Amino acid sequence: MIKSAFFRKTVSEAAAYAKSPERLKRLFKEASRKAREVPKGAFYERWAYLMAMIRLIRAYYQGEYRDISWQHFVIIVAAVIYFLTPADVISDWIPAKGFVDDALVVSVALGAVRDDLDAFMGWETLQS
Repeated sequence: MIKSAFFRKTVSEAAAYAKSPERLKRLFKEASRKAREVPKGAFYERWAYLMAMIRLIRAYYQGEYRDISWQHFVIIVAAVIYFLTPADVISDWIPAKGFVDDALVVSVALGAVRDDLDAFMGWETLQS
């Protein structure tokens, strides 16, 4: 994973979030709101996976979907927390560059959990 002390702290925080349905619910709501507001350009094709991460958090706290390892779920929660944090390695307020680090974190997380997200998106398709 990413070696920054900031991201290691985020992973530790994610484990605490993952144990609390109420915190996961707040995380989902905040991430959904921010996703409507941020420029998607830095994320490229990873945008769809970031949205799947956010939806998976909702399905998890609602008890609808649990077919994912604890470790991989914590990675997803950490990536979403990082996405929400405006003052991370590269501040989100910096025009045209502020979300580059967020996209990098999503990309690294995706490298670890892509199969889980693909399975989740397949599950979603069967639910509709």
